[in-house]
Amino acid sequence: MTRAKMPMLLAASAIALGLAACGGPEPAASNAVPTETAADATPAIDQATVDFVQKASLSNMFEIESSKLALERSKVQAVKDFAQMLVDGHTASLAELTSLSTSAQVTPPTTLDNHFTEELTKLRDAKVEDFDDVYIDQQTEVHENSRDNLKGYSENGIDAGLRAFAAKTVPTVETHLETVRALDKSPADDITKPASES
Repeated sequence: MTRAKMPMLLAASAIALGLAACGGPEPAASNAVPTETAADATPAIDQATVDFVQKASLSNMFEIESSKLALERSKVQAVKDFAQMLVDGHTASLAELTSLSTSAQVTPPTTLDNHFTEELTKLRDAKVEDFDDVYIDQQTEVHENSRDNLKGYSENGIDAGLRAFAAKTVPTVETHLETVRALDKSPADDITKPASES
């Protein structure tokens, strides 16, 4: 009787092992599906968009802060008029950029980075006779870089809202750049010392 049951037990064991072997991978396979689905459900953040938002936000913030300083320290009316234009224009631009960045699921910076902090310190520490020169040089450089950043994203960016914003903002930045270059060529930044001595 015992020997008669042995083949049956062996057969049952073989079937059980076979089922276990076949059934083993299924839980792993079924677990892999939700993992892949979860990964697919999370959209990848485009690095070019992140870079664009960071550069555009930082340049806007620097232009606002440095121009507020120019309104306080410059003795030249043409420079102060330019500074006021920048404060007004870039405050509106920064607000729109921040809103569009949030829609694009990109968090813009809220404080200046090391480079712009150093530039702002350099401007703050400039002597009265050097202030306008430093301010105009800084604004020329930051507007050139800003224009290139905006143009690049307007042509190649993947977020439609930010791309439209970049395209719309390029002419404004080019106008600012033309104005500051004209200031640099004019005697405006050269009259500070005589004006302060009079």
